[in-house]
Amino acid sequence: MNKSNEFMNKDMGLITTYQSGIAQSSAHRVINRVVSDYLIRYDITAMQWFIIGYVHDAGEAGVTLTELGNVLGTSFPYTTNTINLLESKGIISKKVHAEDSRTKLVTVNAEHEDMVHDIEDGLREELRKTLYNTDHISREELQTYIKVLYKIIAAGH
Repeated sequence: MNKSNEFMNKDMGLITTYQSGIAQSSAHRVINRVVSDYLIRYDITAMQWFIIGYVHDAGEAGVTLTELGNVLGTSFPYTTNTINLLESKGIISKKVHAEDSRTKLVTVNAEHEDMVHDIEDGLREELRKTLYNTDHISREELQTYIKVLYKIIAAGH
């Protein structure tokens, strides 16, 4: 019997913290590999995609670098460097906040709107095909997984 299947069916009180940690790390690597392999065709990394998506959701109002860093849990220099790189690729634009000239707002350039939708649709399908259908993960199981992730994030803040 596969070790992961053995732990999957084990009472959670009997799974050690290191076994749980191994499972979390392994799952992260598996998902990240699928995401990274897909995004290579767009010449962006997973973190760049997360930033593009979050900025896209903010719409024309844009989002500040500080908010981006807080949401992603990254440092201000990392966020700034990544935004500068995406700006050099023409995907993102920075503009000065109307009420505070020290604050920069970030938006997705209009000519990349279709790319954002293409990536979202394609990556969703790739994850569905590669992970969820192959591993027989139901929509309900995936919904539970996402809910738990957001609960963990909320508890950590």
